[in-house]
Amino acid sequence: MSQLNRRHVLQYGAVAASSLALPGLSRAQGGPLKIGLITPLSGPQEFIGTYVKNGAEVAVDQINKAGGILGRQVALEIRDDKANPAAALAAARELLGAGVNLHIGGISSAVVLALVPVMQQENGVHITCGAGTEKMNHEAYSANMFRAGDSPDARGRAQAKLMAEKYPNITRWTGLIPDHEYGRTTWGIFVDGLLEFYPQVARKKPEILEPILMPYGVSDYRNAITAALRQQADGCYNSTYGGDAITMFQQARGFGLMQRYKVVCDSANEFLVARGLKQQLPPQWTGMHYYPAGNKNPMSERFVADYLAKTRDNEPLGWAGEAHAAIYALKTAIEKGKSADTKAVIANLKGLTWDTVTGPRHMRAEDNQAVKDVELVYIEPAQTEKGYAVTQYVKVDGKAAILPPLPGQKLKLRTA
Repeated sequence: MSQLNRRHVLQYGAVAASSLALPGLSRAQGGPLKIGLITPLSGPQEFIGTYVKNGAEVAVDQINKAGGILGRQVALEIRDDKANPAAALAAARELLGAGVNLHIGGISSAVVLALVPVMQQENGVHITCGAGTEKMNHEAYSANMFRAGDSPDARGRAQAKLMAEKYPNITRWTGLIPDHEYGRTTWGIFVDGLLEFYPQVARKKPEILEPILMPYGVSDYRNAITAALRQQADGCYNSTYGGDAITMFQQARGFGLMQRYKVVCDSANEFLVARGLKQQLPPQWTGMHYYPAGNKNPMSERFVADYLAKTRDNEPLGWAGEAHAAIYALKTAIEKGKSADTKAVIANLKGLTWDTVTGPRHMRAEDNQAVKDVELVYIEPAQTEKGYAVTQYVKVDGKAAILPPLPGQKLKLRTA
């Protein structure tokens, strides 16, 4: 056989082998597998978005060191959504137009709800890393949208159950809630839990006061704080978050507001407020997507070590753990179906069980909602280097707190 003919045979064989390759593998020679990361990296929620970015980058570094996904290295395409729906939509359309079909991020409820139609229309997949709207798994359900972390109903109801168990005599509750989707969602779910668990556990009916609506993204909370001072509440549920929460707590301290409550339950700030206020922090319960000290498993310990080596931070907060879990969910689904195509990834995310820093999680096939335990810590100011300390830690069975799947239907909540 001539050298020319031999070259033709080899070229034909390579083409034939490529055409027979499994879906997703045939593009392996075209460069890295790109995953879009859309999260706030500026503005008042930059604190949270930075944790999402760092957690995703640690996951990608770990995966690439282990050989990638289906033999392909992974690359993040990072965009700043400023926690703004218009900015998020622009970023998503740009990435989808460039062929990047797999996305994670979306910590703002308004952002996630805005992304629902574009992901469906443009054949993308998005996994939120902390958005608290229940609508994405209910009336706004789309097969293209997933939550890899704890659901808002599991989180809020677990917190209400804990309050009934630990504080049976504190029955008059109010809320400090942002005047937007996330605030109304978290308050409605917490109230639902109070109305169910106080009669069951404490044998008492709670009194629900009108929540105080807190402005979003402002520097002056004095009017809202003054309105809260006029109430006679014993328990306070706070769902202001990020930079807004730090500003609000700082100003509330000058009025002595938080000291008037017998217990404060924070929806999801983890250690953000504690790090900002240190010894000026009012003692409070707070929800954690992931508490490293409470999760002693190999994946968590490796994640913490790699995260600290990368960031020099005190410790990763829950949003970093959620981003890490989202990347590993995509990895597991892609490897299961041997394809990174949207249709295959959706099919293999549904019903998926995969390892995370908090242990195995299961993605419900009915509504694309992960089931995981809810983690809660009690934080108090302390004479330590951090300025605060965790004095109680509770893990609530996620299966016992989460409500049944109702894709396409509005979540039915108890009201006072």
